[in-house]
Amino acid sequence: MADFFPELLERFVDAAFLKDVCRKYHYGKEQEMELRAVAEEMLPLMLKEAFWESTESSLFCGGQKRTADAAYEDVIMSLGSSLDSLQERYHEKGQLSESYILEALARELLFISYGAYNCYVKEKKDWHVARYHFPGSEENFPLEMVPELLKGFQNQIICNSAFCIIPKKSVVFVAELTKNKQIQCESICEGCHNRHCPNRVERDIPGGNMLARVADMPLSYGYSRIFGKF
Repeated sequence: MADFFPELLERFVDAAFLKDVCRKYHYGKEQEMELRAVAEEMLPLMLKEAFWESTESSLFCGGQKRTADAAYEDVIMSLGSSLDSLQERYHEKGQLSESYILEALARELLFISYGAYNCYVKEKKDWHVARYHFPGSEENFPLEMVPELLKGFQNQIICNSAFCIIPKKSVVFVAELTKNKQIQCESICEGCHNRHCPNRVERDIPGGNMLARVADMPLSYGYSRIFGKF
């Protein structure tokens, strides 16, 4: 188990990160101080509990086995259970604004952690990410595989009978790795600049953007985690 990406936590309360969250989640400049206050409550909790881990996939991933040019990793990322407790306290006190801010900050931190994982793979393993596979997103990656995925991580994250994982601010996925330089996945689609990627979920579609689209459609497990549907 590794500490959560320190370079991301180091800038969690920086003005630049908070301004990005304000812009992305439509908070006004007058709310920046409120975001900072919640972020400063969250940070010490995450410094103690947030972690991520990867291991060679225990599953056959749709019949695909490791080769010289392709491999699979099971990956978990979690911001820890104390954030769930903090959010519950906000609700109990009627601090709904703070609860929503916590959700936005946690969501954005997990969102950018995919790019940090990509960098780790490139720097440490001489591979790079070809694609993310989330349980429930494809026929070969059914939602029911979540308990099996979590077995390899010694109960650091658990799931209930509906396959919702706990702590809530957590994700689990299978990363498809490759050494083929022609195949590159920068990050989750919303933050990716590769407009020609065959795996891309388009942001701009007739009638609305990607966020509007996912609000009205059944989401895969991974995108449900990103957009806070569980």
